[in-house]
Amino acid sequence: MLEYNFTHALRATMKDSIWENLGRQSRPNWYLDPLVAHAKKRDHMRLLARWNSGFNPRRVLKTDLFEEAFGEDQLLFGLFPASIVYGVDLAFSTVRGAKAKAPDGAAGCSYHFSVADLRALPMQPRSIDMILSTSSLDHFDSAADFETALEQTLQALGSGGRLVLTLDNVWNPLYLPLKWISRRSWAPFPLGYTPSLSRLKKLLLHNGFEILGTDCLVHNPRMLSTLLFLALRSLLGKRGAPLISGFLKVFSWLDHLPTRYLSACFVAVIAERK
Repeated sequence: MLEYNFTHALRATMKDSIWENLGRQSRPNWYLDPLVAHAKKRDHMRLLARWNSGFNPRRVLKTDLFEEAFGEDQLLFGLFPASIVYGVDLAFSTVRGAKAKAPDGAAGCSYHFSVADLRALPMQPRSIDMILSTSSLDHFDSAADFETALEQTLQALGSGGRLVLTLDNVWNPLYLPLKWISRRSWAPFPLGYTPSLSRLKKLLLHNGFEILGTDCLVHNPRMLSTLLFLALRSLLGKRGAPLISGFLKVFSWLDHLPTRYLSACFVAVIAERK
């Protein structure tokens, strides 16, 4: 299924990349507070449960392993207990971290990991039943690279196969300032090109997919909430947990307002090959 091997040339090429350096860290100090990570995971799990009720994929692919390598917001392990699960990431170090944390496969479940560029996805065409892509296609610099990666991802899905895709929300007022900041030399990683939800739907329809649903999720004000929670942890340690939980509860109320597509950090779509 995975037509790729770890080679010395690949490791050398990627050794000094941003993503490789991030993956080498035991845990990035800017990454999500554990309480925030749990809330993010809960939002994603609720969405997946609602969208995939009754859908039992045999072969599953996740296109980004940073969550699995670093923390409490991981989604892959245990989500598909009767599936053959594949995970790919651009950084060897992140793949290694995710593999180290993968549980022993239960009966009927196994995990397989590989280094891959999503613009050249190492999967046989129409070999996957479900792809979960959590804010990974939005790290490319150009629309052309984004569309190439999307096409590669879609080609891996068989008839009736489903894609659950999340992307940065371009309609969030904080998105453009955050993207500008992410391009500074001191930022951990840059944000890339991401289309609007309407543009994404057009691309999926053009590639022969049916849109089954759209949504948005995670309403914490990015960057601002990260800085706030880091400050609370620095000043109060474990005593900051109740305050962080309180802020998260307030932010979650934004999901019930008519402005939810403005406050959400991510948009999500589920599509199925006709």
